[in-house]
Amino acid sequence: MFGEDYFKTRKRLSDVVQRVVELAKETGAEDKLLTKKGLISELNNPFLFVVSGEVNAGKSSMLNGLVGQEMCNTNVLTETDGVRIYRYGKEDRDKDLNPDLTECYRSVDFLVNFSLVDTPGTNSSVKGNQSITNSFFPLSDLIFWVFSASNPWGASTWDLISKQDEEMLGKSICVIQQSDLHDKNDLEILLDHIRDLSEKRIGKVLPIYPISGMLALKAKRENLQSDTVWRDSGYPALEQHISNVVRSSSARREVLVRVIDAVGAVLRNIEDMIELRSRLLRENEGFLREIELEVDEERRKHSSNFGVKFTGMRKVFVSQGEQMVMLMYRKMNTFWSIKSLFVGENLPKEIEMSLIDSLQCALERQASDDGVNLIDACSAHWETIRPRVMERLTLELKGFNDESGGFSDAHERFVNSIRRAARQAVVNLKIRGGLDMQLSQRRDYLKSWLYVCLLLLLAAGVTGSLNMAPYPYLPLALLVGSATGMAAFAFRARATRNEIIAVFNEKLHDAQVVFADSLANDYRAGIRNFYIEYGGMLESVRRQIANAKIEKQPNHEQGNVLFFELKEIEHEV
Repeated sequence: MFGEDYFKTRKRLSDVVQRVVELAKETGAEDKLLTKKGLISELNNPFLFVVSGEVNAGKSSMLNGLVGQEMCNTNVLTETDGVRIYRYGKEDRDKDLNPDLTECYRSVDFLVNFSLVDTPGTNSSVKGNQSITNSFFPLSDLIFWVFSASNPWGASTWDLISKQDEEMLGKSICVIQQSDLHDKNDLEILLDHIRDLSEKRIGKVLPIYPISGMLALKAKRENLQSDTVWRDSGYPALEQHISNVVRSSSARREVLVRVIDAVGAVLRNIEDMIELRSRLLRENEGFLREIELEVDEERRKHSSNFGVKFTGMRKVFVSQGEQMVMLMYRKMNTFWSIKSLFVGENLPKEIEMSLIDSLQCALERQASDDGVNLIDACSAHWETIRPRVMERLTLELKGFNDESGGFSDAHERFVNSIRRAARQAVVNLKIRGGLDMQLSQRRDYLKSWLYVCLLLLLAAGVTGSLNMAPYPYLPLALLVGSATGMAAFAFRARATRNEIIAVFNEKLHDAQVVFADSLANDYRAGIRNFYIEYGGMLESVRRQIANAKIEKQPNHEQGNVLFFELKEIEHEV
């Protein structure tokens, strides 16, 4: 391929341009320097080659040899009756721009990078052809002046060459078609004559390439580029000249430099935008931390208010304890004491369960009210967050009830946690075990008194029925002793009851702080869990910030890769 290095560089640069434009869109950076009309199309503009010469000089044959297929019709009679510009197209079609100019689109790979202008001839009788041809000269990258080997002195062509300025002559070459019709010696003599003529007519010798378009077409069709047919065609030297033109074109190099400068400027805009986004991301992360600290402060505020609740819990405990004392008074009178000696004692379990139930009911009501207050506090705080999130992140948060569902589940979990904590706090006091031991000792003690009284009563009955002497004093004495024992039994039952209740009361008094402390930890844990769930409502904010962070990193890395690729291309250019 002609100028392969140049086209590789251009392809790399085009690829970088495309990726930079895409990155600019992703980052929101300014990319007008690259997307403005003309710059990218100028970069990818095909080279323009203009072919001029007399009628039947072999211009079309030369082009066919260049592209490697019969793109242009050839005949002994002139086939080109107007100026034809060949461009690349996926489908072959012709488009008449005016009566003297036709655009010919061909699916020829050569035309991807090169557009070709084929002219009818410098001595054509068709009016307007030459003026159109002349208009292409300033736009061209290379001008081929084609002469037939049988008549390389065509006056009309040399007249036109002599009218060109230095710029046009600097990109002109002479092509001698059908050179294969001459032997080597005759051809060398012919070339010497042409060099002399060029010196005389324009004051300098143009590059001259003797070629055979027919042999070149045959070599390319039959893949004979390494064969003598290809070498005899003269095209290797011609195509080397074309490659040199492609590689050394200052105009094309200027385009590359302009595009590189534009890409560099857009990359700097991208870098600035990424830095701006990084700064905004840091600010947004700080904004989120600020809100999370506010949520934590709300939690601490409600947890710190526990002093009042602590006192309330102690009062509830004391109040319910007093009710348990009254229950013990009722359940430990003389009648129930005697009954317990025969049917067992269930009072410790009853006391513990009653205390648990009463405390649970009382604390459940308090926890329910506290839960409602927590919901109200979170709702009020949420309404302060929503406008700030919209202003900072342009993210619209739902209302509190829509976002949280009213926190009814959280409220129920909070109440249930306090209920369970109240039960566990009472169980941890080990009231039941202590009462069990004390009542067991009391039963054993009262049983001994009762057994003595019953024995005395039994003895009184036996001695009375047997009329045992000293009758009736002995039975009466035994009966009095039994009655005295029952009185003592009643007295001791009351005394031991008061002792046990006094110990129980003292233990309850000491346990109120332990109970409140134990419940305090669970209460604070319930508040913490409540606010953890409330903080979860900020998940959409966290997700947006996290996504921005995830997007930024590859953009930054891609920007660095593109920067280094651009530097490599700049070094090549």
